[in-house]
Amino acid sequence: MGIPKFFRYISERYPLTSQLIQENKIPEFDNLYIDFNGIIHNCSHPNDENAHFRITEEQIFTSIFAYVDHLFGKIKPKKLFFMAVDGVAPRAKMNQQRSRRFRTAKEAKEVREKAERKGEKLPESKAFDSNCITPGTPFMARLSEQLRYFVNKKISEDSNWRNVTVVLSGHEVPGEGEHKIMEYIRLSRAQPDYDPNVRHCLYGLDADLIMLGLLSHDPHFCLLREEVKFGPQRNKGKQSLENINFYLLHLTLMREYLDLEFHDIEPMLPFAYNLEHVIDDFILLAVFVGNDFLPNLPDLHIHENGLERLFDVYKQALPSLDGYINESGSINTKRLQVILDKMADWEREIFEKEYADMNWYKGKQAKHVNEMEAARKRSKLVLTKPQREIFEQVRNFVLDHRNSSSAAHLRRSRLTMPNMFSARERKFINSLADDLHLTLTWDEYDEQDQNLVTWRFPGELDETQVPENGNGKGPKEGEDEDDEEEWEDEDDEESRAAVDRVLKKYEKAKVMEDDKEGDFDARYELSIHEKMDEWKRGYYKGKLEIDYDNPEEMGDLIYRYVEGMQWVMHYYYSGVASWSWFYNYHYAPRISDLKGVDLMEFKFELGKPFRPFEQLMGVLPAASQDLIPSAYRDLMYDVNSPILDFYPIEFEQDLNGKKQEWEAVVKIPFIDEHRLLTAMRSREHRLTEEEKRRNSFGTSTKFIFNPGEPTLYSSSLPGFFPDLHRCQCTMEPFDLPTLDGLHLIEGLCDGVFLGAEALAGFPSLQTLPHTATLGFHGVNVHGSESRNKSMVVHIQNVHENRKVQDIANEMVGRRTFVNWPFLQEGMVVAVSDSLFKYEKASIISGDPPKVVQNPHSPHGVGYWKMKSEKIEQYYSKRCGVITGGIDVLVHVRPLKGLKRLDNGALVKDYEDQDKELEQAVQMTVAEVSSEDPRFAEKEAPPLSEEFPEESKVFFLGEHAYGVAAQVSATTKETLSIILAFFPSEATENAKFKEIVTHRAAGQYFPSFKTAEMLGINGMAVAKITSSFMVITSEGRKENLGLSLKFDAKGLKVIDYSRKDGRHWEFSEKAVSLLREYKEKYPEVLQAASYSGDAMARASEVFRNVNDPDKKVKEVKAWLASKGVRALEPVSLFCDQLRKDTVKEIEELADKYTANKSPNAIKKAIVKGIPRQAVLKPAHAAYRLQNQHFALGDRVIMVQDSGGVPLSVKGVVIGLNAKSMDVVWDVPFLSGTTLNDRCTQYRGSTVEFTSCLNLTNPQFVASTNPKAPTQQKPTSPFNPRFGPRPEIQPRPGQQAASGFRPAPQPVHIMTNPNRGRGTFANGRNGHSKSYANAGSTSNISDQPDSPTRQINNGAAPNGNTYRPRGRGGFNQGYGAPNGGFQNGRGGFPSSRGGRGGPVDRGRGILPRGGSPFRGRGRGRGQFNTAVPS
Repeated sequence: MGIPKFFRYISERYPLTSQLIQENKIPEFDNLYIDFNGIIHNCSHPNDENAHFRITEEQIFTSIFAYVDHLFGKIKPKKLFFMAVDGVAPRAKMNQQRSRRFRTAKEAKEVREKAERKGEKLPESKAFDSNCITPGTPFMARLSEQLRYFVNKKISEDSNWRNVTVVLSGHEVPGEGEHKIMEYIRLSRAQPDYDPNVRHCLYGLDADLIMLGLLSHDPHFCLLREEVKFGPQRNKGKQSLENINFYLLHLTLMREYLDLEFHDIEPMLPFAYNLEHVIDDFILLAVFVGNDFLPNLPDLHIHENGLERLFDVYKQALPSLDGYINESGSINTKRLQVILDKMADWEREIFEKEYADMNWYKGKQAKHVNEMEAARKRSKLVLTKPQREIFEQVRNFVLDHRNSSSAAHLRRSRLTMPNMFSARERKFINSLADDLHLTLTWDEYDEQDQNLVTWRFPGELDETQVPENGNGKGPKEGEDEDDEEEWEDEDDEESRAAVDRVLKKYEKAKVMEDDKEGDFDARYELSIHEKMDEWKRGYYKGKLEIDYDNPEEMGDLIYRYVEGMQWVMHYYYSGVASWSWFYNYHYAPRISDLKGVDLMEFKFELGKPFRPFEQLMGVLPAASQDLIPSAYRDLMYDVNSPILDFYPIEFEQDLNGKKQEWEAVVKIPFIDEHRLLTAMRSREHRLTEEEKRRNSFGTSTKFIFNPGEPTLYSSSLPGFFPDLHRCQCTMEPFDLPTLDGLHLIEGLCDGVFLGAEALAGFPSLQTLPHTATLGFHGVNVHGSESRNKSMVVHIQNVHENRKVQDIANEMVGRRTFVNWPFLQEGMVVAVSDSLFKYEKASIISGDPPKVVQNPHSPHGVGYWKMKSEKIEQYYSKRCGVITGGIDVLVHVRPLKGLKRLDNGALVKDYEDQDKELEQAVQMTVAEVSSEDPRFAEKEAPPLSEEFPEESKVFFLGEHAYGVAAQVSATTKETLSIILAFFPSEATENAKFKEIVTHRAAGQYFPSFKTAEMLGINGMAVAKITSSFMVITSEGRKENLGLSLKFDAKGLKVIDYSRKDGRHWEFSEKAVSLLREYKEKYPEVLQAASYSGDAMARASEVFRNVNDPDKKVKEVKAWLASKGVRALEPVSLFCDQLRKDTVKEIEELADKYTANKSPNAIKKAIVKGIPRQAVLKPAHAAYRLQNQHFALGDRVIMVQDSGGVPLSVKGVVIGLNAKSMDVVWDVPFLSGTTLNDRCTQYRGSTVEFTSCLNLTNPQFVASTNPKAPTQQKPTSPFNPRFGPRPEIQPRPGQQAASGFRPAPQPVHIMTNPNRGRGTFANGRNGHSKSYANAGSTSNISDQPDSPTRQINNGAAPNGNTYRPRGRGGFNQGYGAPNGGFQNGRGGFPSSRGGRGGPVDRGRGILPRGGSPFRGRGRGRGQFNTAVPS
């Protein structure tokens, strides 16, 4: 299935389904499942278009580890972490795998040859062949071993992994990854103890996962995936892991959207409406537009609204059926045939559009109809010959039954005609029935399923049940059955005379003679039929090489396709129906040829899967023969090979109506299973023992935390990864749940919570009253307005016509939930309308506060209107939600999380004033059914429970601040700890700071000075350092700018540009690059010097060149060679150290590490200290709020979950709005190069609360239990290094004065227009408790939020990466060149106060870099760690 297209279509049709992942704003999940192959591909070949890209297996493995750890940290599953790697797939899937791998090999060859034709020198080492990501290859076998090592390490060292069952289903277990996951879910649901409200999160890139998640019928289900960006992307494959946005696709919302989509047909259904069955039918319909096992039906493409047309057909057809099409994976073929028949009408429309010569017949028909209309005007009634024949049959029917022996016999009489009439004849039949007062029903069927039109005398329908889908003309609404007059009662001469008059009128009617060319309707239909047959003959002959006029060949094709649909449904709902079945055609039949489906029956033989090497031989091309055991390789290329034809070198690719090359049909021969296995069988004895093991099947593995005695886990990559000497993980085979007499559950499980009752964090449209309509709305979900229909939700305002004062009295000071439908708790501090703000204040000092109103300043009035319009516009265009007029805003401070009091209790912590946001009152929710347990307030636990003996802590006393410690004993009020530290570390910390303090400052020049130095004007500098677009002769826009600054986005490039106030400045490095650009291509800078915003044309820039377009390509290639396109822009409000300074810091850290030994460790016991004097790793997020940092600060990792080992020390080398970049003393598995700023595996981006600042201690606590005091920073840390707002407010006035709280006490203004009194929402002053006088406000949009924050000097939000600290309680030795270690220890062992066993291992760190971070530098040996 076209993955981006399907995802985009769904997210634009149902705009609220996707949610950007932000901290504390997503649900809590029980189970996280990873469809693993997507991660392997991302980490091993991020950019296949770069012929120079090389990567080592070690880099691939560590990148995969980092990616998995990142996903785990995002979701934090509570019970199960299931990783599923693709094993051997069913034959039906192998067709697609074979096509992809042949195409991949061909494209890799083309990229390589293209680079060689350009004269580029490629690396001598071979490029990574992504075809090795196939079960049975040596690479996959090695990856399985590395993953086992990784999981053992994480469970041993990361607290978040310890209470979770981890399952790895590797390549040796047959089945696709996602289907192994679904089999687990399916079988788990059948167990009697299954929780119907399990919260699932499934990561993967395949659009099929949407279907699989829906058909689970577990509503608490989300899909996790990276942000999908459409159109050409800059720096493809260069984005760092921390900067990748992840989204959740909420199937709870998608279920509700599907209900809105189809619920309108409920009154028309002759059976009960059931959303679960509708979802099942939706899944079947989606198969038609493409899947991994069958080609899509011709002309049915997502980008051409194929799904929408299918929905329309379904809505029209379902009321005429007697049930749903997809019965929990079993297709009702009779009902499916009705859908296919209606889709065939669509195919005819497409054909008519393609063949305009049909319009000739339409024109002739129109002429004939006009002649008939003129005749009717003259003689009132004119019939065609077919109409005359119809009338004669009806007249004979009436006259034959005129003298019926009884009224009952008359009522049972009927006249039937085959329903093959044109629209004109159908209209005539209705008129004739009305004139004769006969009852008429359409769409009845005889025993041969022939569609009939049935004529009856009045009264017959009263005794005989007519199908509900019949269009009978019976008694009108309101008429009583007994009041209906009897038709032609024998005693009613007047009725008989009336019938005779009607018959006589039709008998006398003139019959319009067809012209010499005959009946135009019939001729038109015949011509259409003949042309379509000719059209189909060409399709089947050209695409499938079969004869359309051969019933046997056509029958085989049609049966195989419908059989494939049933196979897919069985695979989705119950598992593999047959391992050997596959669709043996490259194309699907045409829709109108899918006839006789209702008579088909299917029976599958389960069989058994291919063995790994059999699949390799079945899917790999000869170009990837190195991945095949040597025993089989010559079968791919030897001229005497009996299966040589399976491996063509050249092959055709047919786009077949698609847009992208990867969607093309790869026309290669299908594998003949018998021939393949026969050829391989004769060579099986040549396999080595290792190859025989790889060619066998294995079992899944379960990993669990073992709190007992640690064990040794040997390195999976000796010389690169260290042994795990203190492994606390056990492995055992994992078996799926079994049925054992149980049955799979269809639909919802009993006890599931739906809609507004759903568990906390799972959004629902039902939390607000609403209606919905489907229509064109131009929603903008992916950066451009959708051209398709969207489901637009209309909110019903429950606060409409209420007094604002009443709303304020009800809401101010109480919690509410905002950001609908992704509800987030917040505290209401004020309510406002267009003129006043209502907030609590004390009118008289000492009195309890009450809600008072204060008028906005003139500036505030305008801002209020702008703000309300923004909210309304955001919901409308981004979310497809009509809020209605916004008359009242609610001012809310969102829930930040929990904070820990000095006594150990946890209470809710709301954001400060600078994070206050506004929301329309109709978009708030007062209460929720399910509270989020993550934010439940808790009483202080006993010390012995909170700090068990031997637990790891950090000391916060003044003289050993930040030292790692271990709890040795506790009492009711105090605890005792054992410290372990190096005495020299205090002076070492100062040395790191000195490097930063005394670093050579790079010189920057203002843009005007830069222009002067280069001898060009300022306009040229402004344009060429930004994006300078040039239009080629073909109309393409090419960027010849350096992209060093981005004014609109507020971005700069470290070491090249910065902004001081309103003016840009450029470094010496940037000036040098500009000077070289000018010397190389002076005409480009000359063109950039012209004023005006119009884009230059290539022919205008390169006036004296024969081929300007070629020159544009040359400039782009030169820019790429200079690394310009690889530069990653950062926020203006970021600050970073230069690479040479970072190198100096690393060298100093390596020197100190090399000089340390366990013998130098000092230990001390500190007794009787209060709980505030130690920091528990799990408490870091609560206690380290507002901690400040500066470049060069020495820090220690104090969180025991995430990518960085616990207690490892490092130095801050970069500050961002919400995070900081740290270069650590030692390398570790999840480490990066921070975009080539540090040695490989040494850097990471972490949150401020994950580390303790050792250079600037801010949480020093007293060790006296009788006077337990502790320093705590109170002002939020908002690093801001860029320019302030260019437009400053007037003196004495806040930038958003209408939105600031009132100071205390309140002075009521006598006249708001005169401005008297001490304040008026910012007009005259502010209380110190709310704002700082003279501070400025910056109003910054939040991405994917209907609200905006009003920040006093706060940095705008940025992407935040939250790795947790890891492992590393073990001690050991280090080396100056670094190496993977279990952290620089620091925590003493429980035995005799000595450090634990060391992790040992030696090896060479390869050159190169992580695919997420660019290239690293230098070598490193992974030796054992040194304690901190």
